[in-house]
Amino acid sequence: MNRLTGMIADPRWRRRCYAIAALLLALLTIFPQPYVARAKLLPQDSSSIGLGSTLNALGGQLQGFAALFGGAKQQTDMYLAVSRSAEVADAVIKSLKLVGPGGYDDVTSARIALAKKVDVHTLTGGIVEVEARTHDAEEAEKLTRAYVAAIGTRIVALGKDRVERKRAIVMQRFREAGDRVVATEQALNDFRRRNRLAEPQAELGAALSVRAGLEARLQAKQVELQTLEKVQGPENPQLMTVQTEVASLRAQIARSAQPAAGAAGPNVAGLSEVSGEYLNLYRDYRFAQALYEVYARSSEEVAVETLAGETAASVQVLEAPRLDADRKYNVAAVALLALVMLGAIFTEIYAPATGIRLFGKRAV
Repeated sequence: MNRLTGMIADPRWRRRCYAIAALLLALLTIFPQPYVARAKLLPQDSSSIGLGSTLNALGGQLQGFAALFGGAKQQTDMYLAVSRSAEVADAVIKSLKLVGPGGYDDVTSARIALAKKVDVHTLTGGIVEVEARTHDAEEAEKLTRAYVAAIGTRIVALGKDRVERKRAIVMQRFREAGDRVVATEQALNDFRRRNRLAEPQAELGAALSVRAGLEARLQAKQVELQTLEKVQGPENPQLMTVQTEVASLRAQIARSAQPAAGAAGPNVAGLSEVSGEYLNLYRDYRFAQALYEVYARSSEEVAVETLAGETAASVQVLEAPRLDADRKYNVAAVALLALVMLGAIFTEIYAPATGIRLFGKRAV
């Protein structure tokens, strides 16, 4: 122990140790040569062929409905989470047969090794990069290629699952909307038959026109009656005729004020009584129709999205897996070499220059 302490305190031995360590680390920095393979993926927005775009094109009133299906998810974060998932790692292990003879003992060991060799991160612009760093060029390229394939397969599988769940929801709501249209239309038709109405708006307009005509004729006859009363006697036949007509018009107007239904349908008062119920039924019918149209368009969108998911992958490879052309160095060896150089500078130059005592005596 004393001999070792003496050797450390001897500047010549320290400098030899520094030189040997620096030489070894310099060699380890270059050998064995590391290789880096990388690939770049561009996350695709599923809403570009999904509900969002077409529903917005069909009309602004459907934009809120499109948001119901979650078309605004952060695709880059989702791709990053999927790429780093255990499912992708297991798919790579299975495709490259990393567990078994000539490989790792178990899946856990293989996952740990992959975590050290492969890194998935994002670049500017939302690009996802897969980077594999090993001391075997072929292995690095194989790992990168396997990761790209596993990520694509996983993304497509998730997309199909999402579309299937969306399809089930939309088709269920579509059937319910169809049943609702049938029910509301049946209720509206029953109401019209029960009240002998062809079109209540037209019926009400016609009834109001008839009543307005009766009131206008009554006013004219009243003016005529007032004139005759001033110039004719009470037994005058013309005066008696006008009085009879005035009484008849007043009786007709009185009858129109009482709710009644004839062969041609209800009068004005009758239409006024049923108009509230009619408006409620008609509003329900129009709402059911609008909802049915929305889900009809949505079902077409889901069909298109399903077809697109079956015929095209959701992963766009911007840059295929390839090896970097520049020379790589072992980062750990470089860091240790820098640490040794700093130690040498401190003990051999800085400490003697500042008078710091090291190793039990003044450094020289």
